[in-house]
Amino acid sequence: MLDFSKTQIGFDRRLSDYSKIQWLMTKLLRNNRLFHRKVGPGSYVNLGCGPNINRDFVNIDASWMPGLDICCDITRGLPITDEFVSGIFSEHCLEHLSLDDARTLLAECRRVLVPKSIIRIVVPDLEHYARAYVNALDGGSAVNTTNVRHLMARINDLFYGSGHRFIYDFQTLADLLSEAGFGEIKRCSFDVGSDKRLLIDSPARRIESLYVEATKC
Repeated sequence: MLDFSKTQIGFDRRLSDYSKIQWLMTKLLRNNRLFHRKVGPGSYVNLGCGPNINRDFVNIDASWMPGLDICCDITRGLPITDEFVSGIFSEHCLEHLSLDDARTLLAECRRVLVPKSIIRIVVPDLEHYARAYVNALDGGSAVNTTNVRHLMARINDLFYGSGHRFIYDFQTLADLLSEAGFGEIKRCSFDVGSDKRLLIDSPARRIESLYVEATKC
């Protein structure tokens, strides 16, 4: 198998060159099992990793980048054997899928996890932004209109920016996980969870994120 993890990236090249390379490599490798890294039993998966490659995980994303292990469309299923991996981490990925695609993906996650293992999902937290907006309005005559407008812009960006398709609060995500067959669903916090190996949260995402864990029953 070709090893693209050591592809050299130089800082003297134009950014547009990288986008062309990424597009070409994605077209070549996406859903092509010949170029997938072999997933060993008990592996941990970094699902929808984007540029946040972690060498202790099997890194999966729909767009190729240096270090990616599996380039595939995750809405079409995960190329992993049933009950094979010991944990799944997904940070700021699920919100880019429609609700139906997210439902399908979570069922796939449950399929590939071994019993009693954990999935840790990190997404933008709708409640965080909604509470901030309402609190700003509740300032009465002392309302800072600039702050209110800023929060409204952020909420709109939350829904429509960066390719987002569906935004979650805890209960909505918990219901989706339960529907997929997960149990012991709980809200966690940054860098706190039941499986220490899954604690690879990005500090830059901390203030805006909802952290949820669930167990394959």
